[in-house]
Amino acid sequence: MPEQSGRFGAAVRIASAATAAAVLAATLTPVATSSAPVPVSRGPVELPIVLTAAIDESPTTLGIADSSLYTLSEADVNTTLDKLQSLGVTDIRIAVPWIFVQPNSSQAYDWSRVDMVVKAAADRDMGLLGVITGTPPWAGFPVNGHPDPDTYAAFASAVATRYRGQISAYEVWNEPNGVTFWSPLSATAYTEMLKAAYPAIKAADPGAEVIGGVLGAVGNIPGVSTSAVSFVTRMYAEGAHGYFDALSYHPYHYVTPFSQGTLAGEPIGQVAAIRALMLANGDGDLKLWATEYGLPTSAVSAAQQAAYIHDFVVAWQQVEGAGPMFVYTTRDSATGAFDDEANFGIFTTNWTPKPAADTVAALIADLADGTLEPFDVTPYMPANPLLQSIGVFIRQLINQALLVPKIVVQLLSSVVNAVARTIAAGLGVGPAIRTAAASAPQPAATTSAAADAPTPRRAVARSKRQPALSPATSAPNSLRRAKPAQPRVVRAAVGEREHQHTARSGTGRSAR
Repeated sequence: MPEQSGRFGAAVRIASAATAAAVLAATLTPVATSSAPVPVSRGPVELPIVLTAAIDESPTTLGIADSSLYTLSEADVNTTLDKLQSLGVTDIRIAVPWIFVQPNSSQAYDWSRVDMVVKAAADRDMGLLGVITGTPPWAGFPVNGHPDPDTYAAFASAVATRYRGQISAYEVWNEPNGVTFWSPLSATAYTEMLKAAYPAIKAADPGAEVIGGVLGAVGNIPGVSTSAVSFVTRMYAEGAHGYFDALSYHPYHYVTPFSQGTLAGEPIGQVAAIRALMLANGDGDLKLWATEYGLPTSAVSAAQQAAYIHDFVVAWQQVEGAGPMFVYTTRDSATGAFDDEANFGIFTTNWTPKPAADTVAALIADLADGTLEPFDVTPYMPANPLLQSIGVFIRQLINQALLVPKIVVQLLSSVVNAVARTIAAGLGVGPAIRTAAASAPQPAATTSAAADAPTPRRAVARSKRQPALSPATSAPNSLRRAKPAQPRVVRAAVGEREHQHTARSGTGRSAR
């Protein structure tokens, strides 16, 4: 989730979100638990087993982060993916919101919406990155509370089991270095959860990439946020090495273009420092992904949004150890609204393309054929930085106040629907309830290596990163995305497959 880049913006956004989460918690009266529940899965579910493409772990991969897909109708999901496909987009970051899939520990998993999104992506041969986030009220403080690591790992395992061969990469949580999504701040608690989730996901789907960190672009503000560099430093100190296949970061900044950052705390400086930490800790062969980047056209002009995205994509090609990029997001939820969260789209609410849509299409084409050229951008300079900071303060208070009822309505609706389906099944008028193992779709065939559970620590040799491309240099064929013809074949185990790898999850979207 992006943080405002004004002097007070980051602190205001996170602190006000924490207040909103507290109101939500009081409304839902959660009960924490330290034991992992064993719910059953609703079924039978008509979900054809169509394997999706792996995400090429190259800096030339440009996808879209769209967590709103989980909340849309089937028709709107298809429209959204068709629009993205028309731009040349082949990779999507989606939400797998624990808080809605399992709103009640005693109820069955409700996979229906995730199933719908996964199938729609598979029909278009799109690669999927899933963000597993959002604490349900029974597992801890709603949305941003610390769940028991084993409880989270049990859910992550269920997700990876169900979508084996269909979701090719998973992020463990979203922006845990800010209290908006992880409260109280604790890199130690996050690392414990990551260490539980990594082997659980790998045992369920050895071919899946597990991405840690998922860090927001914030500074060190006691009790409110921890910089990405400080957070990663603590992760390594707590033994995170060996429990992720890549790290990810969200280099948002509304004022300074990514390429022009000069301060250590600005995104490009944080990226360099994170890479230095990875190298120092024996993870130099792993990639750093940028799983969310964008700007809201409520805060900047549409032309500025397009220019900053263009600048970021070009500059990212020069980052040592860079992996895929994801622009946030497809469509505004309310174009022109005061809420910044409603205006990050590259399309308006009525599907009118913003300049950024054309920019994304052109960049994808240039990245594919190696014709990406240098790009100069004029930074946005506010006339009165102090006034802008005060405006940010007021905007964020209002935005977070508007956020609470959205979450409450979504969660209550999910709970009501789950109860209704359970009652219907008990009366014999709904689908029978089966065990998770029985109803989870599985690939038609797997390799013997893929069937073996991995060791807790990463023991697979990682391929070295391709040299960074010069913007004027043609991309070698090995860096271009190759889409296999249908029917798709099952991916081999991690050690056998060609090494193809794959953040915006917010409380307003469950997982941005």
